[in-house]
Amino acid sequence: MASANKQQKRAKRAKAKAKQLRVSRAKPATASFDLPEYDDPYFLDALQDEFEESPRDFLSVFYEMQDAEENEDRINMMVRMMGLLLAMTSEQPELLDNENAENEAMAVQILTENTLIAYRRWADDIDQEAAEHWFHSPEVQADFETARASFKEVLKILWGLEDVPE
Repeated sequence: MASANKQQKRAKRAKAKAKQLRVSRAKPATASFDLPEYDDPYFLDALQDEFEESPRDFLSVFYEMQDAEENEDRINMMVRMMGLLLAMTSEQPELLDNENAENEAMAVQILTENTLIAYRRWADDIDQEAAEHWFHSPEVQADFETARASFKEVLKILWGLEDVPE
């Protein structure tokens, strides 16, 4: 017979596996895109640390975005940007004060979209019209929706939430 410590470890693993299976069955199967896997605990720890280190200005956000775009891909760049904006707005809530927004969710969306457009202008040295055209292209919009869904999943995992508001 196994020791009490070993039995506890087995029970803990079994409970975690059962929860994982329950969660995977509960997820809707109608998603039109694949979300990146965030099962690696080291990745989640690093992501949590990254969100806690808030940038002071948009130039530092742009450098982080550029690094992610060059070393990873556009979706990961957008996820990183969302995390940095979350940390930045928690210390500087005035960034969300947008007269054109009906609510906080819309203010966040406007800030996110404007940050992406401003980043593209900065990174490629292009004008506002070209940057907006880039943002509204079907490929970028598809990547943006995937990044938003992925970011919501990360927040659910990190904060133990059932659902994250839009």
